Amino acid sequence: MRSIKKLAIIAVLTPLFAACSSGPSESDVEELIQSQYDQAHSMMDDAMSQAGSNETAQAMSGMMQGMMPTLESVDNVSCDTTEGDNTYLCTADVTQTIGGKSRTDSGAFKVNDVNGEWVLTQ
Repeated sequence: MRSIKKLAIIAVLTPLFAACSSGPSESDVEELIQSQYDQAHSMMDDAMSQAGSNETAQAMSGMMQGMMPTLESVDNVSCDTTEGDNTYLCTADVTQTIGGKSRTDSGAFKVNDVNGEWVLTQ
């Protein structure tokens, strides 16, 4: 009877421990990558707003805006632990549009769990 109780406790706690130590999900990684694109676009928007009304500055700003990459998708995400319990090395196929042309590149990203929140550290 005692061994049955131990087995029951182990059966209940094992999924809990596994869930606590799991890496970032595909959607977590996609959100982190999207936030990098959003940050770059925000910086470009700030620079454009400070360019003023000078025709040349406006033309340069427009050209730079057209060259900014736009994230289309993040696929085939895979994460493995590295450098400790809270650090993961993730790989993904990132599809983006730059200057009207779409391309897919594979990349590696370091993701850390900092106080229960995923952070992209590259």
